[in-house]
Amino acid sequence: MAFNSYSFIFLFFPAFLILYRLLPARYCAPALCAGSLIFCAVGVWAEPWQLLPLVALTLFAALGCVLFRRREMRRKWLLALFVAVTAAPLCCVKLSGLFGARTLPLPLGLSFYTFQLIAFLVYAWQGGETTALGVAAGTLMFPRLISGPLAEPDKLLASLAAPKRSRTRLDDGLESFILGLACKLVIADHLAGVLGQIRVRGVAAVSVPLAWLGLVAYALRLYFDFWGYSQMAVGLGKMLGVRLPANFDHPYCSTSVSEFWRRWHITLGRWFRTYVYIPLGGSRNGLGRMLLSTITVWLLTGIWHGAGWNYVLWGLMMCALILGERLLYGEALSRRPALGHVYLPLMIALSWVFFITPDPAAAGAYFFRLFGGGGRAGNPGDWLTVLGRCWPYLALGLVGSTPLPARLWKKVSGSGAAWVLLFGLFWLCMYFLATASSDPFLYFSF
Repeated sequence: MAFNSYSFIFLFFPAFLILYRLLPARYCAPALCAGSLIFCAVGVWAEPWQLLPLVALTLFAALGCVLFRRREMRRKWLLALFVAVTAAPLCCVKLSGLFGARTLPLPLGLSFYTFQLIAFLVYAWQGGETTALGVAAGTLMFPRLISGPLAEPDKLLASLAAPKRSRTRLDDGLESFILGLACKLVIADHLAGVLGQIRVRGVAAVSVPLAWLGLVAYALRLYFDFWGYSQMAVGLGKMLGVRLPANFDHPYCSTSVSEFWRRWHITLGRWFRTYVYIPLGGSRNGLGRMLLSTITVWLLTGIWHGAGWNYVLWGLMMCALILGERLLYGEALSRRPALGHVYLPLMIALSWVFFITPDPAAAGAYFFRLFGGGGRAGNPGDWLTVLGRCWPYLALGLVGSTPLPARLWKKVSGSGAAWVLLFGLFWLCMYFLATASSDPFLYFSF
């Protein structure tokens, strides 16, 4: 059951929210667990096996957290055992795409709830106060189960233990949900067709401008698709009285790749820094340890995003750019912000080639076409035809990726005019939902 579906918007969530807000605070966590399991069961009705790893891993990690409440059980080997078992299904799926004859199916949300469970285990092992119910509710809660955002255990557990259900939070949450829904349905879904046109025609047959147009459209689509989901998740959390962390901070306005990854998918970057980079030694133990930590993080980040060699190459590309900034040209970029604003979008857009192609050979062909290789296009003016159809959504995406709309909205947020705009925006989304095919959220496949 997707957030951008009639069944969720008009049936499941309103019914759950009414019941949830009527319950005393002590029953909110059990209700959230039950409601989330129903949400998942409906979503995987045709493939009920997808519930098995979710329930089994949640119970297993909750057991580990309960054991770690006893000081004598906080052994490194025991933590390593619980983390290894929790990560095993995700590792099997990802590695099957690299070394297996057939990629194993990815259970919905596995990448995200595996990382959240590992965070709970480490937090409990370090002496943080946890309960089995808190771990279950924090993992299963449907607003963030499938695609995050990943939450810091202490803040999430505190918020779940004492949900702040107020009219203000309800209004703020509804506002965030509608704005996120608009990012998805108005911008992201309407940019999906550009890449579709390239795939239909074949990369070798399209013009160089259309190849670049497809790349820009995908970059904006991916951003508004995932940012939209994150806003909707945060909004749902607010309506339930639970605070979830922000996941984006206008990343395309960055001036370096390092800054970009501090502003894109913020919670994933924080997770890798906390549970991989720093434990490996980080940047405080010499150049060799910094190189090892950085390369490991980006190899794992690439594999986390997908079970294929394209994602490994993408991770290595990100790693090379970040190391280049740290060791070679980062200071020059910081002194020339204008250059950074050209360098960053170009590098990130080129990196997305590994996401839009199925294998390294196809990625190489797309790179070749971007820079004029592959012969003459069948129709050199094809990009004008495609641009004529998508330019309004492209313009919305380009402007929307800057801080300007957020600053303007902040001035009217909460006013009567804002609610009139939100009302119109909501029904525009419902129109698009009824008249166009809504694509699944892109990060569902990661």
